[in-house]
Amino acid sequence: MEINRKQFKPGIVILELVGPLQMGVECTRFGLAIDQLLSEKQMRLVLDFTKVSKIDSGGVGKLVTCFSRFKSAGGVMHLAGIQGMVSGALRLTKVDRLMKMYPTVAEACDTFADAQPPSAV
Repeated sequence: MEINRKQFKPGIVILELVGPLQMGVECTRFGLAIDQLLSEKQMRLVLDFTKVSKIDSGGVGKLVTCFSRFKSAGGVMHLAGIQGMVSGALRLTKVDRLMKMYPTVAEACDTFADAQPPSAV
């Protein structure tokens, strides 16, 4: 899996995921990308799933773990571009009830417009 990091606006990071999110190297790489964001105090994140071809139970588990860590740190994580098999897997595991999902990255980013950025106190 390839992970491309983009800055949408100051304070909003987009991680574009390309390829499968499955147990093993892909999950490890994804976890390290989340660790990096948390260490940088990046607290508003959109995960772009437009180019994710499949997800397995390990990928779903890693996604939920990273979401929980992000939330515990005071961050907000949204998912965008979920489709096909990935959409079915997230509905089946009820992850769609845990995390906010948007059809496009732009729509997910727009939800942060009203949110106050975390204070730097």
